[in-house]
Parts: sequence; C-alpha cells; structure tokens
Amino acid sequence: MSDQGNRLGKALGEIEESGADILNDIREFIRRFCAFPSEHCLTAVTLWAAHAHAIEHFYTTARLALLSPEAASGKTRVLEVLDLLVPESLFTLNASPAAIFRLLAEDQITLLFDEVDAIFNRRGKNDDHEDLRALLNAGYKRGSSIPRCVGKNYEVQRFNVYCAVALAGLGNLPETIMSRSIIIRMRRRAPNEHVE
Repeated sequence: MSDQGNRLGKALGEIEESGADILNDIREFIRRFCAFPSEHCLTAVTLWAAHAHAIEHFYTTARLALLSPEAASGKTRVLEVLDLLVPESLFTLNASPAAIFRLLAEDQITLLFDEVDAIFNRRGKNDDHEDLRALLNAGYKRGSSIPRCVGKNYEVQRFNVYCAVALAGLGNLPETIMSRSIIIRMRRRAPNEHVE
C-alpha cells in the first residue's frame, strides 16, 4: 500500500499526467481499501485529498468529516489511506493543541484526526479540549491565528491555524465544525463489498 500511495501523493506535482488522470488514479487507489456509502462520497474524498496539495491557493478549506453512528464503519481506514496521499500529514488521536500550534508554525501540515467524538463529548466546565475546538473552528480560513503566551516572559505569539483537516468519529460534531465540513456518513461494509 505504501509504495503506490507515495507514488500517487507525488503524482500531483508531476506534469506528465493530466489532472484528470491523476485524480482517477487517486480515486482508484482509495477505492481499493475503502468502502463508501456512495460513489459521490468516494469522489468527495478524492477531491479533498487533491485540495490538501493545493491548500495555499485557497482562501478557505472545508473540513472532511467522516462520521457514523457505530464503530467499525471504515472511518479510520479512510484516514489511514489519506495519510499516504496528503502532504505533511499528522495522523493523530490525541495531539495537544500546543503541539499542533507549533507544527503549523513550522510547516503547512494536513491534520488527520481520529476518534474526535472523545474531544467533543464535554463542553463548558472541565472542558480539556477548548483550545483544540477553537483551532479546528478557526483554522478553516486563511490568515486565521490564535494568540498564546509563550516562554518565560509570556510573550504573545500568534499561531497560524489554517490547515486542511479530516476528522473521524462517532455521532456528530459541533454545529460550528459541521457547517465548515464535507460530511461523509460512513456505514459498515456490506457482505458483497470487498476491499483490500
């Protein structure tokens, strides 16, 4: 899986193939390993992967939300395949906001966040994930930043939070993220659906 994924990920920068050929290659690669509720969902994930390579040319970036009411619906597998295809990916289940802020300050990463239902299950008092929620909400628009005090002198530093993000989890996301997302309602694979 890795060799072909690397080839497809690099293919977006090659001039020899047409854009349509590259997208078709990526689509077929994703199809080999993932089952989706419809062909439209496969197309959306393919185009989102291509978008991640061209993010510097967009003013906004839609979040890709892979959601389902039950476990074992293929959400994590889609993120695993995207991890092979998107640039500078950070595949995580529990990265701290501080780590993500600093990674984004160094480079334009693509954030692949699994099990986000654990992040959004508590709101308000004792919410350990308020900073991460703010990062995901604000980071859909170019130029968005979140100021934080850093260092022993508590100097204010603005952290750029604009990045492509794919999220996978059970249930729904907060409305503010849902409204910024391409939503793929995943389901368990049918017995007649075969993937590698």
